[in-house]
Amino acid sequence: MPFAIGSRRRAFLLGGAALLAAPAIVSNAARAQAARTLRFGHVHPPEGEVTRGIVKAAEVLQQSSGGRLRIDNFPSSQLGGEREMLTQVSNGTLDLCITGPAVLGSWVRPISILESPFLASDFDQVLRMFGHPAIQAATRQLAEGRSMRPLEPWYYGTRHMTTRDKPLRQPEDLRGLKMRVPQAPLFVDMMRTLGAAPTPMSLGEVYLSLQTGVIDGQENPLPTIAANKFMEVQRYINLTGHILVPLLPVIASATWTAMPEGDRTLVAQALREGAKVSDALVRQGEQSLRGEFEGRGTQFIDSDRPAFRRALAPLYERYEEVWGRGVFAALQAL
Repeated sequence: MPFAIGSRRRAFLLGGAALLAAPAIVSNAARAQAARTLRFGHVHPPEGEVTRGIVKAAEVLQQSSGGRLRIDNFPSSQLGGEREMLTQVSNGTLDLCITGPAVLGSWVRPISILESPFLASDFDQVLRMFGHPAIQAATRQLAEGRSMRPLEPWYYGTRHMTTRDKPLRQPEDLRGLKMRVPQAPLFVDMMRTLGAAPTPMSLGEVYLSLQTGVIDGQENPLPTIAANKFMEVQRYINLTGHILVPLLPVIASATWTAMPEGDRTLVAQALREGAKVSDALVRQGEQSLRGEFEGRGTQFIDSDRPAFRRALAPLYERYEEVWGRGVFAALQAL
């Protein structure tokens, strides 16, 4: 049975009802009484927007289940980087994780398109993309082939690049810079196409790497930049606006199928409420943080976005075979 999805997220179909069905090994009445604690690992800091959304989801789930169901929150890469935690979700040793489509693309390559540069103009367009057959096929592959089931997307914000010593007005300004990227092939290829030296690492390693000069810059939405205090060790926020990011909570298939339908519904509803909190905080931060940063001496650079988009043309050509011929153009046109 599909989830009852709110109007803003109705496009997210999870690939149809088949993904949500589970065999009734024991009676629902017996299973519904079982207490369960779900371990939720992620890379975001304790004070960050995503963590506050997860805390809200935990509160909602505990209340709606009468205390039977709990979420234990493990922020700041306590259980490993994103790839390590997704491996744990896939093999059933971790219940929940939240990550971007580009990282999930390490398991199912076509889903990385949802985090490709200059794809979407706003988050509503991203949500519509989840109804496209290519995206539904990718989410089915994650569930059926990789044993992790994506739930409704959260809004993570629009990514911009920060640098320590050099403003980025044109793509050529990136040449030779060591730029941190998530541990995702698409991000590595994006930076390499722009002439930078991509340095994949977990989010929790970035501050020290910036501070010590291991890397010259990084890229993230403004609220993430603020929550991780990156501008203490950076000077420029370059408004490249290159990626609008959906985060996907994923739940281990073993966890999902072990729960009765009623408990699955409670988990989905709790995560939906958590998404509302996180999304609102991200949007609020995107609107207010520029003034706060400028008050502390941060310089904002209006990067030439059309030039960055043109410079990435070879990336789009290379990934056509990964994403499917014409899929990028079809999603961009939604």
